[in-house]
Amino acid sequence: MTFIDDVLQGRATIDDFNAYSEAWNDSEEDLGEFHDYAGMLWPEYALWATDHDHISGDDVLEYVIAARRHKVGLLDHLRSVKDQDPTAAEIYRLCGWWAKDWEAVSQHYGED
Repeated sequence: MTFIDDVLQGRATIDDFNAYSEAWNDSEEDLGEFHDYAGMLWPEYALWATDHDHISGDDVLEYVIAARRHKVGLLDHLRSVKDQDPTAAEIYRLCGWWAKDWEAVSQHYGED
């Protein structure tokens, strides 16, 4: 199970993310790439990992989890709420930094 799976199943909260990161770092076995271990697509992880003036990594995690709950990709979820939610609008704008990565993963989630 990934961090995202555990949050969706009620076994973890966003506050537990650092513990998952520490477990990955401390593991002696190969757990793969951290973004996979956490349950995030590469561009979602890139958004989380990059310092931004107006959003935090926790903000990004909240929207990634919300998208999974709605069973849509992050871009579709952000697009659906960005007109009413300034944080979603800012994250949606920042997604442009990884446009090629989003294009590569968009077919997986059926995003346009």
